[in-house]
Amino acid sequence: MNLRVYVETSVISYLAARPSTDAVNMTRQFQSLRLWQAQDSLDLLVSPLVVQECLAGDATAANVRMGFCSSLPQLPMLDSALPLARELVDSQAIPASSFVDAVHIAVASVYELDFIASWNFKHIAGAIPRQKVEACLRRLKVHVPAIATPEEILESML
Repeated sequence: MNLRVYVETSVISYLAARPSTDAVNMTRQFQSLRLWQAQDSLDLLVSPLVVQECLAGDATAANVRMGFCSSLPQLPMLDSALPLARELVDSQAIPASSFVDAVHIAVASVYELDFIASWNFKHIAGAIPRQKVEACLRRLKVHVPAIATPEEILESML
């Protein structure tokens, strides 16, 4: 059985972005592409929130993002995701101003997915945010998906 990976919007944004000459962005684009190409051994999934975020902004860029996003299975929103997202915010694991990030995490948790793939270091994939989120989910006794960058997910598969 393949590992199930929630693909957060930042990964799709790097996939769809114009090639960068900046070393960090270039690496993130490359690792996002590697994750995308690993679909034979990973089940990549998105939520309606990812689709909504991919549709935002410049229409041309949104079309490119949706080209990637629309080919992935979409998990329906479950009623239990929003209260869990509110708990992540109430516990200060995620700032209130970033409620959408809490929803991404909640969706992956309620579906008991193996991983959340993200480049959002500020609220999801950074060491401190990751620690806060995992502690909150454990305290709530719900599933704790591993939060990782695409590179970390791929390296763990070797």
